[in-house]
This record gives sequence, C-alpha cells and structure tokens, in this order.
Amino acid sequence: MKERRGMLCRMTIAFSIFTALAFGGEIPVQGRDERTVLRFERDWLRALVERDRATLNRILADDFIDSNWKGEERNKWQVLAGLSKAVPYLQRLQDVKIKFYQDVAVARGLNMISDQNGRIMMRIRFTLLAHLDFAS
Repeated sequence: MKERRGMLCRMTIAFSIFTALAFGGEIPVQGRDERTVLRFERDWLRALVERDRATLNRILADDFIDSNWKGEERNKWQVLAGLSKAVPYLQRLQDVKIKFYQDVAVARGLNMISDQNGRIMMRIRFTLLAHLDFAS
C-alpha cells in the first residue's frame, strides 16, 4: 500500500506539472520548421523544470487551459502560481514528431521523467499544440 501511495504521489506531481504541454504558445512564422518547433518545445520544458516564470509567462497564451490527470482545469495564472514548488525529478523528451496544419504546429512525443539518480519513474506521451504567429 505504501509503495502504491508513493507511486500515486509521483504520478500526481508529474501529471499536475507536466500536462501543460498542450498550450497556446505562438511561434513566429519564419520559424515554421521542425527544428524551430523542437527548440521551442525544449525551451518550454526547460523553463518549466527550472521554474522560469518570465519565459513561461511569455510562452503560454493568456487563454491557455491545462487539464491535469484528475481532469481538473488550470489556466495560465494557476500554472504560473504553481511554479513556487520545486520539482524532485528530471525530464527529457524522446521520439518527438512534428506536423504542421496551416497555422498550427502539432508535436507528439514521449516525456521521460526520472529521479535525481537517473532511475525512470514514468513515461508520459504528450501532444503539444502551438499557434504559428503570422504577425511576427
């Protein structure tokens, strides 16, 4: 039971922080290539892990909505408010595939979450949606 509770706690932390991968970020249209979108996504993950509020405030759209593993919705301001909690794990992305649909980039991949010793705690599939900003 204790092991199950620990896994549930780790899942809660991971999902409540990381499910924000589907967001309304804007990518300048001149960056409409896979490498730019991948860099954008890695910057987003770095900002989330490093608790970089300024970068996340810039990346997340004001109408951003996230839903966590419990089905609860959080807006941009709630996500930013949650940055005060430190994360006890590392994250890296794998197998990221990117497709473009008119003014939207869709990235799908695998987020590997590991403890400080490198032991994999969880693998989470994700989908990221980013609007391509034609005004830039």
